[in-house]
Amino acid sequence: NNNNNNNNDNNINTSKNNSNPRTYTFSIPLSKIRPKPTSPIETFRELWNDPRPVSALISSDDRSYTGIWQVDDNGYKHQQQQQQIPYCIISDSFQIEDHDFQILLYPRGRFVGNDAASPSNSSTNQWISGPASAYLRYLPRNHGDEVDIAWKLCLCSAIANNNDTKGHELNGENVVTSSKNNGDEQESKRDNVAHCTKPLPITISGGLPKSNTTWSAAMTFCAEMEAVESVGRATDWGSSIWSAGDVCAALLGTNATNGNADENGDATDANNDNYNAGGALLAQGEITVFDTRSGESSFSFPPKGGIGAVVKAATASSSSSSFREFRVGEVIVPKDMRGMETQINYLEQQFIYPGIDYRIMTMTDGEGNEIFSTESLSDPRQKKQALLALRPCGWKLQTQLWKNYGMNTDWPVQISAGAISDVVTTRFNTDSAIPRIVSAFRRDWKTYTLALAVALTPIPASLLARNFVSFYVIPSASMEPTLLKGDVLLVEKFPRVYERTTYGDVVLFKPPPTLRDIVTSNGSQLSSTSLFVKRVVGLPGDGDIRLVDNNEVTINSKPSIGPNRELCADEPLRLIDRLLENGKGKDIDRLGEDEVYVLGDCKAVSVDSRVFGTLPKENIVGKPLARIWPLDRVKLSGDF
Repeated sequence: NNNNNNNNDNNINTSKNNSNPRTYTFSIPLSKIRPKPTSPIETFRELWNDPRPVSALISSDDRSYTGIWQVDDNGYKHQQQQQQIPYCIISDSFQIEDHDFQILLYPRGRFVGNDAASPSNSSTNQWISGPASAYLRYLPRNHGDEVDIAWKLCLCSAIANNNDTKGHELNGENVVTSSKNNGDEQESKRDNVAHCTKPLPITISGGLPKSNTTWSAAMTFCAEMEAVESVGRATDWGSSIWSAGDVCAALLGTNATNGNADENGDATDANNDNYNAGGALLAQGEITVFDTRSGESSFSFPPKGGIGAVVKAATASSSSSSFREFRVGEVIVPKDMRGMETQINYLEQQFIYPGIDYRIMTMTDGEGNEIFSTESLSDPRQKKQALLALRPCGWKLQTQLWKNYGMNTDWPVQISAGAISDVVTTRFNTDSAIPRIVSAFRRDWKTYTLALAVALTPIPASLLARNFVSFYVIPSASMEPTLLKGDVLLVEKFPRVYERTTYGDVVLFKPPPTLRDIVTSNGSQLSSTSLFVKRVVGLPGDGDIRLVDNNEVTINSKPSIGPNRELCADEPLRLIDRLLENGKGKDIDRLGEDEVYVLGDCKAVSVDSRVFGTLPKENIVGKPLARIWPLDRVKLSGDF
């Protein structure tokens, strides 16, 4: 049906026949900004479902946006309104039979930070990288409504199908929906229909058939309170498989290579929250309906809905005497079983390993027809011939399988139901616990051994460690290449740290007031426990400290000690140059008896004593003992 509920001319009248799948195509513009919550309950719900840090969301004036940050002459950051890209863009709702759906688009992915880079006419800004995400959302009319569907989704750069394509404005009336049932095809009106001009490429295709432009999957869509993804039930489902650069380029009408955008003024229509920044994006695809139900509630007796599905999965067993039924969307876990060695070896050749979680993305019968469950097949032989398209859950897990097991093909892999029925269980079955633990240690034994050791540490030792030993994650590039952003340090914080400090030592310290003022004046926040990490290059009594050419520092008329500070990349906006203009540590005759001078190893970005001046030695609270993460770069502090 047309997504405009007031336009009844475009409705499709199709009688429901749950025994036969019905396929509908859709084409709908992505042109609306996700509405702001209007009540405390809606606000809580948005915060609960938003994967970004809650602290960042609460402090943000508008959680819907992540725009271009520019720095004014005073060093303050501002968003450039004319090329702002919303955090989430939505389509109008569209109706398939008696069920309403919607497409959600996260142009920079769901985990994008509030100060992410974005395209700009300025040559100093870099074009955005990383993934974009798109989801199909179900909008149930009543609690307990649910529908079994398979769907395909393609994002397309688009223009309107008329003579005036300026701005590529697409509205809700441009939706096309058709029904294909038993070979007959019906179509809605095609007035001023928007059409696809260029499908955006994707990194993976989800289920089968594989595609370079179309994501495919299947799931039971239900109310949010009934969603349990492990048994194939969700309110919205999708993936982060598009390039953020491609998506933002389509929205802005730019070239993803260089990010040059036209000047279009404000991209937001204040009257209807449409988003128009010079480009246009369409969501196109198919939805195949297998079955619809109502009254599927966990609060009924006996429980149906989510709880009913979990109970069914937990009590299901695999044995050679009976066939285990499968549904698309559910997560299955292969396990080692005595007497099944030949079957396990075959599965491992297909990269299906015991103890690893795999999701059934799509399913077909032996003749290649798409099905939702093996329960729809009456013949036991047909059940065993059903083909499951499997993909391991989680990007990290898929990467580990490629690396550890030498996989030279792409997911998903296709396995017959008969080949796997006897040796799989679910996440909710206790039979899966030991295989999953064993598999985890096989994939990354160092990390899990360390986690187990920490978990088993006696309480007194834990209290001692809490007070005198801690972990510290490097938050920036100021110590590159010695310490990279994301490195984890094991830090000792025993009393009188300064007395154990000498030239060249890396230390952690509380920011002095001058550094706090610099950080807060640029819009950032510091807590009472915030620490900074730098290298000590000047001790009490040292003198003749000067900032010389190329932002280098000399102490006692000699170059400051430490590594080559030119081995890191420059920050594009060169903010350090502006901060050094009024730096408090550019010209110091002599350090006092309680003062030290610290520098970062990356002079192009490090805000250090050159900027905020001397550091009181009492502010030094810790020294790293070792870098413990990542595992391939573990190193003792003496080697820093």
